[in-house]
Amino acid sequence: MATELRVPQNRNLPAAVTQCFSVVALCTAVADPNWFQVSLNGTSPQIYGVAYVVHLQGNLTADPDTVLNYEGISLLIVMATCSYIGILTGFGAFILSFLGSRHPLLFNLPIMLHFITAILDIGSLALCLYLLFQVKTKLRKKEFEKMVMQTTLGESFFIAIFGAMFAVTAAALSLHKSLLRDARLGGRTEEESRLVAHHQFQDND
Repeated sequence: MATELRVPQNRNLPAAVTQCFSVVALCTAVADPNWFQVSLNGTSPQIYGVAYVVHLQGNLTADPDTVLNYEGISLLIVMATCSYIGILTGFGAFILSFLGSRHPLLFNLPIMLHFITAILDIGSLALCLYLLFQVKTKLRKKEFEKMVMQTTLGESFFIAIFGAMFAVTAAALSLHKSLLRDARLGGRTEEESRLVAHHQFQDND
């Protein structure tokens, strides 16, 4: 009887495996420096990404020749922060979904982490696109209008897209299982109540 009434583990292997792929993809995107690059007059391209932020070491004026202004570099730092936090939350979601828990308070924590990871990954991609747009807008100004300009997205951006797709899928899988579990428990509430009452009645006898 005790085995039948035991709280089930909140274990979600499909979401855990999918989130693992997301963390691997995002780690690869962070390790690769090229989120987007800018080339002027055929010179060597200036590469921007998470590695560029690490290279700055907190000095926002370290590269006076950059096409990014103070606001752009600040947004680049936010993008890098979202990427790093997304890795941490994704790893936490993977661990909790893989191991599971019988504690009621931890039932919704993996779901929250899956969704936070997806939001952070999408935020990183959105900031990268916004920064690329800002660079193109700046290079159209008079001081750059006679230069041959080339701006392209790097391989890190496309790897991060796969990471975001896996994170969104993991979040959907975690929510789907949660809804199924709630529906299943809701359908058995009356039956379990009768079993508990019957078990207590036998113990009193």
